[in-house]
Amino acid sequence: MSKLSLHISDWLDPDLVFDFVDATRPPLIKVFGNVGLNDTKIREAKLRSPATLVIGRMFFSEQGIERDEREPVDTVFTYDPIADAHNAFAQLQPIMEKLRGLVDVWEGYNEIPIDTPAPLTEREFQKARNLSAFTVELAKLVQGVGLKYAAYSFSTGNPVHVELWDLLIDGLRASDYLAVHEYIAPNAEWTNFNDTMLNRYRAAYERIPQDARRPVLITEAGADFNGEHGFIDKISVPRYMSMMAQYDREMMRDPYVVGATIYCYGIDDKRWKTYDIAGDFTRVLREHILANPTPPIETPVIVEPPPVGAAPPSAPGHPLRLIEAFGLAKQARDQLATGQGEGAREILTNTLIPWFYATAPQNSTDLANAQAHTTARWFAEEAVRRIETNQFDQARALIDEQVLTWLQSPGPQAIGILSAPAKKKKAPAKKRKPLKTKKSTRSAASKKATAKPKRRAKK
Repeated sequence: MSKLSLHISDWLDPDLVFDFVDATRPPLIKVFGNVGLNDTKIREAKLRSPATLVIGRMFFSEQGIERDEREPVDTVFTYDPIADAHNAFAQLQPIMEKLRGLVDVWEGYNEIPIDTPAPLTEREFQKARNLSAFTVELAKLVQGVGLKYAAYSFSTGNPVHVELWDLLIDGLRASDYLAVHEYIAPNAEWTNFNDTMLNRYRAAYERIPQDARRPVLITEAGADFNGEHGFIDKISVPRYMSMMAQYDREMMRDPYVVGATIYCYGIDDKRWKTYDIAGDFTRVLREHILANPTPPIETPVIVEPPPVGAAPPSAPGHPLRLIEAFGLAKQARDQLATGQGEGAREILTNTLIPWFYATAPQNSTDLANAQAHTTARWFAEEAVRRIETNQFDQARALIDEQVLTWLQSPGPQAIGILSAPAKKKKAPAKKRKPLKTKKSTRSAASKKATAKPKRRAKK
């Protein structure tokens, strides 16, 4: 059995594609860009294999959510996901209508980065919320005209922090499919190959609640050196096919994965010519699939729908989630490290400690976790008391050793703490003395998060 297929940017030798589709009846194909989204060619391919799922993606000259990455002013906290979704839909609608009945599923923005390997901050949480809200709205618009939508289209290895999926659930729940990209990373000489970015959808699937799980589309796959070079002139066609065959065998273990489209058949942009799988590779892939046939596909993978009466996706400003509570505790700890006692105290008293009180009822049937939960809350309150006496180092140690340790333990998730309202706690009537501020010894450069280089920008 095989789940491999073609990502088509330029039909080039269309008879080779038609023969491939006719012979293999692949579970999916992807068509992209001005040349790939050709109604005549797609119609012929659909006639050869009506059950094949056709995924479409258009090129956006600008992806609004990325403006914060490109402008001097960080717009992540002022970005309007609803307006941007309507802007994207207005660009999508003409091509969707032209290809109605030919393209089954549409992707939106491509490879939006929301985090880096650096520790998470409120900025990354907000970026995830933005992308989720954008996805909810765009999915609704696409479905409103009778079509299907695939969420996210993340680049290989993203998001880096799997816990960010907690903030992406609403967008996924609103969509019909989850789209991700997965690539093998060779060294510059193409002699060693890092495949740790393959099958990362499994970690996401484990994290995602049952009612939000959607069939997975690997809408780009292959081998890629840093967005600079593909397999051509680096390794042989048989060697590349053996690597893809191994990936194929792994995908076959996961029934919720529809398939993977290898980037890319027919490339009209010289920057990506070394990735072109047209010609010999397509013929070899055809033979691999014929030797490992996929059963006829009547319908895509079905995932159990949400129960009747399930709550609709929450709007921006939803209750505080466990991942956010953890992030806020880290922010308080980090502020104390730079002498910002007032900022740390505000985080603890206005948000984190009320969150502990709001989640307390969820512990009522589990004594051990209830005690651990209460203990972690007490240490958060004790950290505030230490801050108020200017014992910043002691407060920081309490957050590090007691609060953060519990928040990242199995306990909270084991008892179901994923989100809870975090109402502002009333401040005591007693007037506090101003806190002393320790001078920070960190340089401005050291405060910048280490950015993860983007693989490439194929909008």
